Amino acid sequence: MGRSGLPTTLAICCRIPQGIPNASAEACLEAGRRSSVPVTWITTVDRLPLLVGQGEATSALTHVALEIPVQQTRQELRQLLIEAATAAPRLNAAAIRGHLPAEHRQLLIDAGVGIVCCDRFDTTSRGSRRPAPHGWPCRSTLWGLWEVTQSGTAVPPGVVGRLLPWGSLPTPGPGSLSLIDIGAQGPVSADVIRGRIEQWRDWAGRGTAGGRAVFAAVSDLPSLIAGAARLSEGGSVLRAA
Repeated sequence: MGRSGLPTTLAICCRIPQGIPNASAEACLEAGRRSSVPVTWITTVDRLPLLVGQGEATSALTHVALEIPVQQTRQELRQLLIEAATAAPRLNAAAIRGHLPAEHRQLLIDAGVGIVCCDRFDTTSRGSRRPAPHGWPCRSTLWGLWEVTQSGTAVPPGVVGRLLPWGSLPTPGPGSLSLIDIGAQGPVSADVIRGRIEQWRDWAGRGTAGGRAVFAAVSDLPSLIAGAARLSEGGSVLRAA
């Protein structure tokens, strides 16, 4: 394991493209369901019934994060969250590309959202209000909401090095957290999803991270971040669990 006994934590997510037919989306969901790795599906509000229904049909909650369109007003976001809560009452994760206005964060908290996947951190006058594990790409500017940024790769670093001429991206280090969008590079299909899940599972199994690697759903990250923060401050694995 990594520093202070932390494992390398990998959170796999995937956006469902808006233009993809329902049958293709269902095939992607099935590929994720059949793997032993939790996959969090990022989707627009109109696709939530499909994903929630998939989870009910398999007697397991499908991990879902609501995609928030950029440049929404407070009223538009409030209405979006009401629609999302109707379709998926247990929804507690969201995702956004670009700027997340400070005034929108409280709306997310009020709707029960505790974690937001971001492509970058926007500027804010306040730093993180809660301690985050050293080196983890996350922050909490309001109590009750964590933001975590995605890594820059959809496949393990060694695979990127074989596919791209400029070499591989940095390897997730021991004790680190990586939020990985496996649908970020190229068209999304069931075969792509299946292959990239297997690549990350094999990478983790080889001990490439320099220690134990674990997979987590995005909705599990708030509790994992809190436990890892306590551990990195000098606690024990048992106390942080």
